[in-house]
Amino acid sequence: MNINITNRNDKVSDATREKIESWLHESQKRYNVITSAQVTIEKSNGKEEVVEATVHATGKDLFAKASHENLFAALDALSSKIDKQLAKIRDIQTNKKGTSKPVEESAETMVDDEDDTDYEEQYSA
Repeated sequence: MNINITNRNDKVSDATREKIESWLHESQKRYNVITSAQVTIEKSNGKEEVVEATVHATGKDLFAKASHENLFAALDALSSKIDKQLAKIRDIQTNKKGTSKPVEESAETMVDDEDDTDYEEQYSA
């Protein structure tokens, strides 16, 4: 997974970088669809920290923006927004009964030729 973290006004501190990377790695473990992420931190109006994230998941690009006076509170809000979107993608990839969508099997999959019972004859009686 490719992670790019930028701060428009200052350098990104190690604690901030560590928090963002740990959040993205946990999300990757949980949802397993993240391919890359771009996180941008900006201070607006001298008081609020604005955090934006663009996460590239398999087949989708997710975007979220959060702001708060405290940077870590803004990061927490941002992470919850992205995680909700990732959960929605995961739910779309599962069918209504909660199991994964069936994967197309190749011709080499196990075929049981030993049991030649004709089920139509059994149930037509």
